[in-house]
Amino acid sequence: MKKSCSVLFGLWLIASHLVLGQSPADVLNLPITVRKGYGPFGVGFSRFTPDEHDDSNWSKLKLPVKGIPATWTNVQKGMGRLNTWQLIYQNTQAGKVPRTWYEGYLQNRQLSLDETRFSRQPIKCYVYLLKGFDQKRGKWVVMVDTNNNLDFSDETPFEPEPIKPGVISEGIDDAHLVTYQTFQKGKIITSQIPIVVKRMGDDLFFNFPQYAETSLKQGAEQIDLVISNGFLGLNFAEITTIARKPRWFWQTKIDPSLFIEIGDIITIGGRRYRNKGVNTYLNTLELAAVTTQSNVYSLKPGEYFLPFVAPEFSTGRSISLTSVKGKWVYIDFWGTWCKPCVEMIPTLKKLYQGLDKSRFEFIGIAGNQSPEQLRRFIKKNELTWPQILSTDNKQLIAQYHINSYPTSVLLDPSGKIIAKDLSLESLSAKLKELNR
Repeated sequence: MKKSCSVLFGLWLIASHLVLGQSPADVLNLPITVRKGYGPFGVGFSRFTPDEHDDSNWSKLKLPVKGIPATWTNVQKGMGRLNTWQLIYQNTQAGKVPRTWYEGYLQNRQLSLDETRFSRQPIKCYVYLLKGFDQKRGKWVVMVDTNNNLDFSDETPFEPEPIKPGVISEGIDDAHLVTYQTFQKGKIITSQIPIVVKRMGDDLFFNFPQYAETSLKQGAEQIDLVISNGFLGLNFAEITTIARKPRWFWQTKIDPSLFIEIGDIITIGGRRYRNKGVNTYLNTLELAAVTTQSNVYSLKPGEYFLPFVAPEFSTGRSISLTSVKGKWVYIDFWGTWCKPCVEMIPTLKKLYQGLDKSRFEFIGIAGNQSPEQLRRFIKKNELTWPQILSTDNKQLIAQYHINSYPTSVLLDPSGKIIAKDLSLESLSAKLKELNR
């Protein structure tokens, strides 16, 4: 089983469109129905991050709260963002953050947003959590602002269930219902969403345990689909995972290899569609028909890898798919902060050393880290294959919709993906077979 570091930052949202010149008639908008729980998807959590008091634009999005118990010490408050782009937009409209920052951030994320889908009036697209040590009880406790009034005097403290890595209960009996607002079809809608809070050591983790279902008919056949965004509330722009709904009661979970991530291709009834994500304004799943005239790129085996041009980190020389055309190429999206990624390095070094470099190449694409961190790691571990750092100016992590680390693909000499997320054992066997 593949170990991974899931990226569950609701902040970093993009919706890159890889098929150009598409008309609205080519897009299916399938109404979705929300279900409570985790369904056939693996459980994922976001880390609770306390509000920081600095001069950053992110800090300007924060709100004051009241009703903090007098018996609490070491209090930390933090905002869980249910719809990050709505939050940024409404603060831009209110003049709390400059529009130039908003537009620059959109550009960095390679995202073009339809602002008519946002409410100009501020809405409650967030929820506040409070953590502190209750001296009266002698315990660390948590409160959730369930009615979203920024006042904790009417909330009840609780002790989050402790969890361990890899051992997480899927029960949601301890979920708290949070009142929030969303903007749909020109109206502000008030609704509720469950939130689950857990504790791992001194850290808090939370998620919004719900997924969605939809269906469409192809001839006489009804195709049922399930949808998840990693339990990030309404943040679907970067993470919209779809899959066919399991048909049998014993199929409790879906093999991740069957997931269709945002930007990937799904074949339904002989037709090919690109997953364009959930449209929260219409409450639909958008599937764009892929025509034979389209340039089809995806991270799915059998599709072509989207070409790129970027500077190699250590040398600065340009590296692209064209520069390695004719070779078998292993591309690894990773980070020095990702434990499973780092654990793979010794084996990857051995595999790379044994390959004919005229026929094979490895390329690492590192994300979510500083240049200095990557520089130190390369030097300490003596990495010899090309590395690219995904930066604000070259957002390869965003471009390929990477939300789990490590993610890897193996390309044939034409640039077509022949395998994705191979285990080290499978990668070794495949390279040995190709290296004969």
